[in-house]
Amino acid sequence: MKKLIAAALAATMSLAPASAATCWKTTEVEAAQIRDFDMMLMVSALRCRSTGHDFLASYNRFVREKRSALTQVNDELREHFRVAVGPVGALGAYDDYVTGLANLYGAGADGLACRDLSSIADAANALPESRAAILELADAAGITPHLSGPRCDVVMALAGKSKEAVVDGVEVAARTPGN
Repeated sequence: MKKLIAAALAATMSLAPASAATCWKTTEVEAAQIRDFDMMLMVSALRCRSTGHDFLASYNRFVREKRSALTQVNDELREHFRVAVGPVGALGAYDDYVTGLANLYGAGADGLACRDLSSIADAANALPESRAAILELADAAGITPHLSGPRCDVVMALAGKSKEAVVDGVEVAARTPGN
């Protein structure tokens, strides 16, 4: 399996610099993590309404009070898709991305019951209105952003000469063509 992954990475080495423009930069990954967190809470709040842990009002308060930070994140994600697919396809790509996130949480959030999600929503409401505070809570909640492409730090590591990278938990040595 490691050889297969290494071969696939070696085959894409010449594409790495061109792909770097559309890969996920650190700030975009953070924005995706916050958007993922928000989507988890939203879908869960709707799903949990009929349980004894209805936290829809708490989620709505979170959105109202943290609107500025959440809007900033959405703007960053829309810009990522504008760069990645161009201005014509950007809105559709963003919509597909957000719809995919909603679908991921339709059956629930892994390992979190409605009671847990209600507590997370309460914690979110206790935060100051800042991107950094929401990101920290998303991190503490174990949110891993679902990305539609590679992270730039992985692409750039693979583009370097004789760099080692960890991809999906597998350490591989990547070499640029000709080395």
